[in-house]
Amino acid sequence: MPYYRVITPKNELDFDARQEIATGFTDVHCGISAAPRNFVHVEFMETDKPGVIDDSHGAGQFSYDTKYYIAGGNRAGRPQEIKDQILNGLIGKFCEVTGISKNDVSGHISEAPAKWTMEGGHVLPDPGEEPPEWYAADTVAASGS
Repeated sequence: MPYYRVITPKNELDFDARQEIATGFTDVHCGISAAPRNFVHVEFMETDKPGVIDDSHGAGQFSYDTKYYIAGGNRAGRPQEIKDQILNGLIGKFCEVTGISKNDVSGHISEAPAKWTMEGGHVLPDPGEEPPEWYAADTVAASGS
């Protein structure tokens, strides 16, 4: 369910950079939250200038004045320090892949109750309550099968 929108100027990132960012965001999110890898979704959006983006979890709109913005949405229930660690990790990974200064990137992670979301036809449990079988796809992905 984590849904990250990466907002950049038009034609800024090629396919390889997007792939590396998406994989990196998945690594960051799952490394901190222990969520299944197949839960993570990353979307790339291009714009002409900084501005306003609708919140993916119904919390209105967010204004941003940086050239690059990461708008995230996650299941509610994690401590603030974990949410901060995830956002800082995402921004750090984006900057590592692109070479862009952290001063040019901002972001926000909003939350909604897990029960508001479905993944693979199942209503999501609260963070940390995922049954073991939800990780089966992670094993397949890791083995390359």
